[in-house]
Amino acid sequence: MQYRKLRTLSLASLLIIGSNSLVAQTAIQDSINLNEVVITGSKTSRLPGNVTQKIDVISLNDAQMIVLGQNNIAEVIAQKPGASVSALSRNDANWGTYAGIGPKYSTFMLNGLPLDAFVDPMNLDMMAFERIEIQRGPASVLYPNYLSQDFAGNQSPLAGTINLIGRQKVNRQLSTASMAYGSYNTLNGQLYHQDVKDNLNYFAGLSYETSDYTNYGTEGSWLNMNKNPEYTKRKLFAGATQYYGEEDAHKLSVFINQTAHKGDAGRTYRGFDHNYTTVNVNQTSTLNSFMVLNAGFGLRVYDRNWQESSFMMDSDVEVLDSNNGAYQRILPADINLTINHGKNHSFIVGTDFQSAAYHTHSDPLQGYKSYGNKSRSAQYGLYAQEELLLNNLILRGGLRFNHIRNTIDMMEGGKPGEPETDWSRLLFSLGAKYHVASRVDLYANIGNSFMTPGLKSIGGTIPLSDRNQPGRNGHLPNPNLKPESGLGMDLGTNMNLSNLKIGVRGFYNIIDDAIIDVAVSDVPSQSQSINAGKTIAHGLEVEIKHVINNNISWFYNNTFMKSRIKNSSDPEQHDANVPFAPEQVANIGFTVKSNSGLTIRPVLNYTGKYYDSSSLIWRNDFTPGTLVNLYASQQLVKKPSHQIDLFTQMYNITNNRYEMPWQFRNTGFSMMAGIRVSFE
Repeated sequence: MQYRKLRTLSLASLLIIGSNSLVAQTAIQDSINLNEVVITGSKTSRLPGNVTQKIDVISLNDAQMIVLGQNNIAEVIAQKPGASVSALSRNDANWGTYAGIGPKYSTFMLNGLPLDAFVDPMNLDMMAFERIEIQRGPASVLYPNYLSQDFAGNQSPLAGTINLIGRQKVNRQLSTASMAYGSYNTLNGQLYHQDVKDNLNYFAGLSYETSDYTNYGTEGSWLNMNKNPEYTKRKLFAGATQYYGEEDAHKLSVFINQTAHKGDAGRTYRGFDHNYTTVNVNQTSTLNSFMVLNAGFGLRVYDRNWQESSFMMDSDVEVLDSNNGAYQRILPADINLTINHGKNHSFIVGTDFQSAAYHTHSDPLQGYKSYGNKSRSAQYGLYAQEELLLNNLILRGGLRFNHIRNTIDMMEGGKPGEPETDWSRLLFSLGAKYHVASRVDLYANIGNSFMTPGLKSIGGTIPLSDRNQPGRNGHLPNPNLKPESGLGMDLGTNMNLSNLKIGVRGFYNIIDDAIIDVAVSDVPSQSQSINAGKTIAHGLEVEIKHVINNNISWFYNNTFMKSRIKNSSDPEQHDANVPFAPEQVANIGFTVKSNSGLTIRPVLNYTGKYYDSSSLIWRNDFTPGTLVNLYASQQLVKKPSHQIDLFTQMYNITNNRYEMPWQFRNTGFSMMAGIRVSFE
């Protein structure tokens, strides 16, 4: 009742404010300026129309108007075609899907170096980045797999990749501060400062959020919350770019982020304490008029710790069972040389490397820490790609040679049966785009991938003997997993008709021996990785962006996906849906601004039915349906020296508390309101 009154009052207030006259001062959301360049499609600066792949660019200004109900950057991607985001809670990772083939087939990157698609969108803050570039379609030649051993394991850019681009050029000194308060006693504060001194551009920021939160489990859930699941998140980030040489021919960029996420899962002895560290160092050198050298090095540390507890039989007395943890350190590196030749052609050749170390541990309250799984992985890649710009035709072709070595030091606390394995594979990627007219183009791309199982998938986090045992929550091992290989292709058209943009893209993906995570047994909190035979996913994306006039714009997109597992040797799986892959995802929204400083942006998302398992016998189905969010802001002061804005974010206005896998649920309507002050 309290939330219903709050929603009614808030919407009424916005309608009153909205009676102000509207005038020209808005632009279409997610539009690309004519002078804006993208780097994700070819690792070098290109105008959006000069790459064969479908590229979307979301600026920071656009992203700030997207309501993030779970404070997860992946929710920004949810408004684009082909993606379904399923962030289980503010304290849990995203288990969405891309192009109908599961959550690990579109990687995340930071300035071209890979990140974890499950954890890092929750770990990083959008305020630290200038824009997001999204490549839809195969990207596994220029960009490597990510050797994550946690969650669903390794990740491949077969269905695309998402590149978080940090600030490099700072135009002016700027400081901003914001404070917001909202549902569940959530208090959020942010500080940001940027400046430029001679050729040094730098920025720094922090955000702090604390909340009582609320029960995000279904009725009778294994989460068994008996208190508010409180949490605090602290994010610190800083970056700097030094330009040097003649005409700033060289630049060195550094980015550092540290996140501390501490709280509990709704019980006294279900606490967690997670710490994440992200470092990027990037160097770009223009050697001469036609050669550019790029090098990058990164560090990713994921240190997660949590408690397991149970209740005494026929009692409400909670007992701490153990303190558990998973530690992962990944070092990615890349160096490449771009050679521009002919009129507009370019050739890129490079090598990348990745090292990963992972272990799980548990303290069963016996005075010592015992290790469960320990592993090391290394990946070496050589790649080359040629791009030819032949008047109205763009042709692209590339090859990658990958060598991967997995070393398992310990599995389930004992010696592994096969301590070391390695694989070598040759991957390819081809693409073409033809400009039929000045405002219409056709494009097509094809590429393949290869991915090995992660240690968590092989060794699990709990023994196989714990299957069906109540209170034993975690991931069951499957040491018989085989690597998977994939083939992805797309075909589409872009039509830019002045103030109307229309895009249509079809995609087709095939995965052999697909490794998928499924809910297993009668214990909903247990999962297991399996090889699901051949997986075929195909679909169609339709999108429209329209500027009605200079003060109102709107967008619409709809993705139809059909994903099936073809495994005739296992009738329980044959022709089953791929877990977590809905058959339809749609978005519609509009943006309005006025000369009085009012901005309103409502967005509706629809997600169709999906399943949590490939088993045709006992799988559970979920239908999220519609999710309606609203962003609104009112500019109070706009001076040359400072600016003050009031803003509000309303999440899930219709209070749709839909169920999600593993007995999670959407928490329903929530809102935040605050003030933002900027000084120049």
